[in-house]
Amino acid sequence: MKKKEIVLVSSLFLSVVLVGIGVGYHINYSKALIKPEVIIETGSEVVIDDFLEGSISGVQFYTDVSLINTSVPGSYLLYISYEELGAEFHQDVVLNVVDTTAPEGEAVPQTVYTGCLPQPEEVVTNVEDLAQVQIAYKTVPDVSHSGEYVFQVSLTDESGNEKIIDVPFTVIDDHLAPLIYGAHDIEVFIGRTSTFLNEVYVTDDYDPSPEFIVDLSHVDLTAPGTYPLTYIAIDENGNKSSVTVNITMRDEPERYYEPEALYDLCRQLNELYGIYTEDMTDVQKAFRIFNWSHQHIIYMNDSDRTDWTCAAYDGLTTLRGDCYTYYAVNRAFLDMEGIPNMLVSRYPVTWSAHYWNLVYLEGEWYHCDSLAFSAPDGYYFMCAVEDMNPYDHRYDESLYGPEINIAQSPVGQYVHYDTLEVDEF
Repeated sequence: MKKKEIVLVSSLFLSVVLVGIGVGYHINYSKALIKPEVIIETGSEVVIDDFLEGSISGVQFYTDVSLINTSVPGSYLLYISYEELGAEFHQDVVLNVVDTTAPEGEAVPQTVYTGCLPQPEEVVTNVEDLAQVQIAYKTVPDVSHSGEYVFQVSLTDESGNEKIIDVPFTVIDDHLAPLIYGAHDIEVFIGRTSTFLNEVYVTDDYDPSPEFIVDLSHVDLTAPGTYPLTYIAIDENGNKSSVTVNITMRDEPERYYEPEALYDLCRQLNELYGIYTEDMTDVQKAFRIFNWSHQHIIYMNDSDRTDWTCAAYDGLTTLRGDCYTYYAVNRAFLDMEGIPNMLVSRYPVTWSAHYWNLVYLEGEWYHCDSLAFSAPDGYYFMCAVEDMNPYDHRYDESLYGPEINIAQSPVGQYVHYDTLEVDEF
């Protein structure tokens, strides 16, 4: 071969080598810009840019990454394609999906009774995590004693990430049964069983609405006679109390008035005399009711005591009657306004019987009597036990239950008979 030909061949070979080196350089350069392994948090989107450390022409996922469930931790082999000098190349990479985020949740403050520990799932809410979360008390809470506590609840996901929630607890030591008061021997007309709960009330130191049961299992509601009737009260902690009284079933007398008919008469008198207005408080309404009956009913030593409705009707239509009439008229007004009240009668009976009202106002029962023999202001309103003349107003306390909260502390200094107002006390 001639020398000139040898030089040309050598030059061509060198050019091919240099081109090959250039192509390889570009390929290796692009490959170096692809990260071999990437870590993302569960729930994150798989993005091609996470795998790149620079710009590469035509880069994209060759693997269908839409099939990857990133809510589940795991490792996945992926392929990335890119272009270089008109050719397509592939590079394998590893995607690691990891969970390093603890669950979230909020405390639900608890009020519980001693010995009643709710499940941990009940004391937290709005628990959020991509994985299943185990909810447990960090340590078993001691709810055997009353008090204010903070107990810790652990939220742990499947990857071991843990969140501690502080839950406030109020623990109540409740061993007192509900109080039943106003339970006493009653008479009921056959066919009118709704009167079983008249004047009978239940309270509890913690449960605002204890279960109240009337046990009629030993009562024949269809036959005249006297039977035992039991009132049963159960609070939400299971404390139970009961009171048994006698119920006398009898035929309805010929003269009887439906309470609603009495309420109509009360409304007419209220409109006529302007006794009270509906925007007044129970105390204001009751004060004006007793003042009105004291001022407008003329005492006559006579009343029909066949049933309280008879005396109330006579008093409301004639404005005349005796102490039982005053009681019945007041009761009609109070019942219409939803103000709890009950009958009290003199015991032991001295020269004659006497009747007046107990009225539930401001959280206690107060003696109220429109016809008071020795009241300094002509009649009694919101009187405590010691305010009442013991000679005129002695009564059998056992009829109303030993726990009935008849007011013991006088409030007379707050009661103004001239303005019919009662100051806060």
